[in-house]
Amino acid sequence: MFSVKKYRINNIKLKVSHISFCILYSTLSYIAYNAVNIDKTAKWFYLKNEFDYIGISTFYIAGLCIFIAVFTLFAHRWTIKPLAIILIILSGVSAYFIAKYNIAIDHHMVKNAINTDTTEVRGLLSIQMIPYFLFLIVLPITTIFFVQITFAAPVKYLFRSITLFALAIFIAIGLLYAQFNPIHRAANMSNKYILHQLIPLNHIQSIISIIQNYVKTHLPEKDKKEIKVSAYTSTQDNLVVVLAIGESARQKNFSLYGYTRQNTNPILSKDKDLHMLNGVAKFGSTLYALPEILAKQGVPLPTITAKAGINTVCYVHFSLYDNCGTAGEIKVANCGHGGRCYDEDVIPLLNENLKSYTSGYRFIVLHLGGGSHGPNYQKRYPPEFQRFHPMCLDADVVNQCTIDELYNSYDNTILYTDYVLGDIINKLDKSSVPYVFIYLSDHGESLMENDRVFHGMPPGIPLPPEQKHVPLIVKSSIPLSIIERQEYRQPDVFDTILDLLSIESNITDKDGSFLKK
Repeated sequence: MFSVKKYRINNIKLKVSHISFCILYSTLSYIAYNAVNIDKTAKWFYLKNEFDYIGISTFYIAGLCIFIAVFTLFAHRWTIKPLAIILIILSGVSAYFIAKYNIAIDHHMVKNAINTDTTEVRGLLSIQMIPYFLFLIVLPITTIFFVQITFAAPVKYLFRSITLFALAIFIAIGLLYAQFNPIHRAANMSNKYILHQLIPLNHIQSIISIIQNYVKTHLPEKDKKEIKVSAYTSTQDNLVVVLAIGESARQKNFSLYGYTRQNTNPILSKDKDLHMLNGVAKFGSTLYALPEILAKQGVPLPTITAKAGINTVCYVHFSLYDNCGTAGEIKVANCGHGGRCYDEDVIPLLNENLKSYTSGYRFIVLHLGGGSHGPNYQKRYPPEFQRFHPMCLDADVVNQCTIDELYNSYDNTILYTDYVLGDIINKLDKSSVPYVFIYLSDHGESLMENDRVFHGMPPGIPLPPEQKHVPLIVKSSIPLSIIERQEYRQPDVFDTILDLLSIESNITDKDGSFLKK
């Protein structure tokens, strides 16, 4: 059905079916525009000086299949040629600017281009653009004018389009699952650059993102419905619960959990009142991991505590992606390292909050969002915490760094987390408020175990151990009993906090709670 038919020239017209055009146009244009800058992508597919031909081939073929699917979805009788021409113009311009300026085409770049004035445009033009203009824009558009696209009967046309779309998506998903590790590794090391230069998917995604943001901004908001949640405190008590959420910290590199390569917890290891539990994460992406901790049935934990009348606040270094609900976020400011913010900058906010405490329940969320996120681990902590040497200072941690350098850089992030957590606990102890402190990470991190690096796995694939097992640390100034379990799930923290605050709600599972007063 999808075989490309022989074209017959009739009145200087090339006749081709709709399906054949979708396949041919997508394939030829995709190859032409990406071939210009293939070297900029290829450099991220080396694994210890060995080029990963399978990984990069899979990446490009999967991208082609996605492009065929997207083009088929929108290319119909009255749209197919205009759409093809628009994509040619955008692709030709993108290929030139990526080649000349090594830029990444994302929605920010597209918005900047839309708002560029004529003076700036003239400054960007050069004689080097002429070959790109002639061969990547003029020639393809001219060719399209000489193509006559034929369409089958409506039912057959619809069936063929749906089949091609489904087949292309199926192949793309299969390829991405089969070669997830090398593609994920290259995307992370390049800071997603390989995705932003994949023509024309880069500007298609960017335009869709701009349209979505525009619609959200300009459409009148519907009246927000009251969240249907009941919440009240069954008993009154004096207690401050502080939940600190880390980023990409794995158990494996905490000395508290038996790590012996070097002492990453010199401060916390001196505190004999800490409880180290075996926390487990489900998702390797912060976007999905945070709701595992902070939400149930779409309702954020801070929304429930606030609804129960408890003073609730979220202090963040990086955003919690709306998981603070009605409590809102207060972001760190006036940071102490020359204006550069680090996780420790949530502590002054916490300290001021504790000074105002007199009695009753209070809930405080701290997002230590810098944490241990790669690839540039050295940017997650102040220079004085660069104690383990030699360090990895290159985003290409796979090819430019040794395993020792990679581990040293990552261990420095844990060392800094040790300092931050130690200071938080110190402030709580000095405040004399009755408190329960809980720290856990959103997910762990891979450091070249089985050639995996950083974090994230495709949907349906369990996290590897180094990403699954996260630190879950508890300290309390009041008597507590801890229910023993082999593993403590992130959603259990949600139930535990409601239990500690004596909150009765229709959105909780008391069986999940593992801390009992």
